[in-house]
Amino acid sequence: MNRAIESAWQAFEIISSMPAHQRSKILEKTSELIIRHQEEITAIIASESGKAWKYAFSEVSRGVETFKFAAEEAKQIHGETIPMDASPSAENRMGFFIRMPIGVIGAISPFNFPLNLVAHKVAPAIAAGNSVILKPATATPLTALKMGELLMEAGLPDGALNIIMGGGSTVGDWLVTDPRLAMITFTGSPPVGKYIMSRGGLKKYTMELGNNSAVIICDDADIEKAVPRCVVGSFANSGQVCISVQRIYVHRSIEKEFTDRFVAAARKQVVGDPLDKNCDVGPMISIHEAERAEEWIKEAVDSGAVILTGGKRNGAMFEPTVLTK
Repeated sequence: MNRAIESAWQAFEIISSMPAHQRSKILEKTSELIIRHQEEITAIIASESGKAWKYAFSEVSRGVETFKFAAEEAKQIHGETIPMDASPSAENRMGFFIRMPIGVIGAISPFNFPLNLVAHKVAPAIAAGNSVILKPATATPLTALKMGELLMEAGLPDGALNIIMGGGSTVGDWLVTDPRLAMITFTGSPPVGKYIMSRGGLKKYTMELGNNSAVIICDDADIEKAVPRCVVGSFANSGQVCISVQRIYVHRSIEKEFTDRFVAAARKQVVGDPLDKNCDVGPMISIHEAERAEEWIKEAVDSGAVILTGGKRNGAMFEPTVLTK
């Protein structure tokens, strides 16, 4: 970790003084390289995370856009001039500010979007002239390493991106607490986010934390559109997304029709090998996580919930499950 931080600081001197058009070209070239390697990166994502091919392919497409957006923004970072005549003593005076790179940024990313959530952190940091130390999720490091290779191929200066693998309690803690870092960007659970901010000291932070997403289906809803959207929102990436549909509230006048259609569509989800292009639902990230979901369902049933479909686990595979009360 110490070597990575020293490397990032040395590279910061280079990338922070690099003209915006050069940083933009590196990010644009990375976007183009991701397109060129889209099938390969899709296979890596599906293989290491269990994400179904169709959703892994879509994530790579999103990654292409993320780097392209960052390339465009690299040339749009500027300050403002401010009239100072709100005070009589400052008549005929103007103030101004400019935006400057802040230093070394520590990025901690989750397993569920091993390319695009890494890109969300790395690409804007580079666009703004910062160097990065990335700690990808321990379950999905290979996608991040491939992205790093493409950035190097695109011309990113040595040391501007450093990728460190390891557990959150060791590598992550070292990263967060080191005073040489100017900022931490984290995507994950609220408890870990709170822990990071309590341990990190005087740094800048961006936190993208958990959610408990609900959908409301009103009595005038277009059920033909609502059902497939809710099915994808519920079961894409085996439900392992911070904005996955977790609760659906349906107006009583259409409850039966919506429920029947939703359950029927859930049963049609193809569960299996994520490398199979017909697959809808692959394995969860680990047996432990599948067991945790199984415990939640058992708890719900013990509290009076009824399983309408699914509810069964086979190793890390979990059937699409619908419960009602």
